[in-house]
Amino acid sequence: MRESVQNKCDLLIKNKELIEKEFKWESALKVICAALVFTGAKAEADPERLKECRTILKKNAGMLSTMRAEVEPVVVSRMALSNDPQKYYDDLKMVYDKVTKGDIFDNGFLVQAAMSIVDAGRKDDADEITARYKELYKKMSKEHPFLTGSEDIVFAMLLAMTDKPIDQIISDMEECYNYLKKELKIKVSANEIQGLGEVLALTDGSITEKCDKVAVLYKTFAEHKMPYGTSYNEFASLGSLIDIPVDPDILVDEIIETAEYLKSGKGFGGWTLDKKQRLMFAAMLVGDIYEVDQVMTGASAMSSTIAMVIAEELAVMVCIMAATTATTSH
Repeated sequence: MRESVQNKCDLLIKNKELIEKEFKWESALKVICAALVFTGAKAEADPERLKECRTILKKNAGMLSTMRAEVEPVVVSRMALSNDPQKYYDDLKMVYDKVTKGDIFDNGFLVQAAMSIVDAGRKDDADEITARYKELYKKMSKEHPFLTGSEDIVFAMLLAMTDKPIDQIISDMEECYNYLKKELKIKVSANEIQGLGEVLALTDGSITEKCDKVAVLYKTFAEHKMPYGTSYNEFASLGSLIDIPVDPDILVDEIIETAEYLKSGKGFGGWTLDKKQRLMFAAMLVGDIYEVDQVMTGASAMSSTIAMVIAEELAVMVCIMAATTATTSH
């Protein structure tokens, strides 16, 4: 294992332990997602700073607030990484109110969507971005009314922040959907294919070529006796790996090795993550290392930056989906 990858894993494991000091009763998966936020920022969590930020959040948001009910560890972690936690919360609340205006339902995905605007430094463009997001989401729902749901909110918001025309985004997504289902006939459900299409539409270039790269990676994992997950988050995450300039066999071997290393870390074993979730987190860590290398060398810097954003957004979506599943199962 490369030293850079091992260091990344060690930082994630350490951050989980540090964050647990403040969030002792939160689910392990939420804590891992919060730890990934710090790890992606190459920072070590400070339990005292987290405690201060959590106090600020509690003063400003009620106990039943969605910011606390589903994504509190992530919101607090974002606040802790900011220079001014109170301002971060104020900005987030302002954008969140714009995003949710006119909506009947409320959920963690809407909080995450608002965070994506704030984290991108686009809060002053919130009105314009929100209008584009709502137009895009409406057209997505028209194309696939039974597939488009809350889990699509985050990627719809990221797509709304691009310069792509709405109709071009829809066209790219539909091309991906039809190509994977009818041409490649990949055995993944329609909802997961739609999620991947949203990821691939974030960047320019041939959609079919990008789909082919995903199919190669998906097949390579299977050939290495470690099938990649086909849940919404897992399958979509393959889209963030396609521009890594490494032979698929080498990349897949490294991700599998990283997953095994993570498994040995406290709080990352079978009681916390299943095999496919751990593989996805390993893919995010390995992908991040390659993408940082690309940015440092000036190669594909834009694609690399987007890939890092996708990885973090997917991680948070994992914890929201897990929280939703846990709630509905009671």
